[in-house]
Amino acid sequence: MNWLTEPFQAEFMQRALLATIIIGIVAPVVGTWVVLRRMANLGDAMSHGTLAGVGLAYAAGVNVLFGAMGAGVLIAALLLWFSTNRRLGQETVIAVLGTAFFAIGVVVISRLDTGVALTHFLFGRVLTVTWGDIWLNLALGGAAVLVVSALFNELRLASFDHVQAEQVGVHVELVQAILVLLLAVVVVISLRAVGTIMAVTMLVTPAASARLLARNLRQMTLLGVVFGVGEGVGGLLVSYHLSSSPGATIGLVAAAVFAVTFAITLPRRMPHHHRPFG
Repeated sequence: MNWLTEPFQAEFMQRALLATIIIGIVAPVVGTWVVLRRMANLGDAMSHGTLAGVGLAYAAGVNVLFGAMGAGVLIAALLLWFSTNRRLGQETVIAVLGTAFFAIGVVVISRLDTGVALTHFLFGRVLTVTWGDIWLNLALGGAAVLVVSALFNELRLASFDHVQAEQVGVHVELVQAILVLLLAVVVVISLRAVGTIMAVTMLVTPAASARLLARNLRQMTLLGVVFGVGEGVGGLLVSYHLSSSPGATIGLVAAAVFAVTFAITLPRRMPHHHRPFG
């Protein structure tokens, strides 16, 4: 029992725990739709691309969370604009934007005369989370969960049946744009805890594990949250006792849980056991 409680005696670990729980809840709520719509590559590009905003904000002396959010919104806007060109596939546009913004971030941060290493932004520093960061993450994360709840039926229709969605008045492109912005929100609230690189892990892996077990969308979302919070807190504990990087350790725990879930559910996912999902 002491193994579980000892790390959280210090206030900085309590803040880290709260930040991790917020991410564990919000990331899978959004990640459910990322997995179902096969948008993991967009999540990856967004997580890399926000480094540009982080670097510019840090150079300007502004809260890096605001910089990351600004970069995420800009990437979303550019993605929607470039996607109107039929000669380019969306995956191509996503790759170009993600690598371009990531390169800008690396160049800016490498030019700064500071002791803050690039790895702090790539892999997070959850132990340095402030109360201000937590309140901002809580506001952004709460807003993201409310948006997903309010648009649950629209997201479901737009994900599984575009034709029917348009027939009943759902603006599929608007739903897509909102989902891209929600991706940016998840990356922003993940920044301090797991960094830009590991943000996609919390976005995709818990939801992917839940997808293997769930029978419907709501169950997948709830299971994803359970996995996300459990993996985040578990990874934080393990990193404390092993003195390892919290962000990377959380990512490893999430991957391990996915591997175990995949193995356990393999017999159930054989062709004769297949059931429709929706």
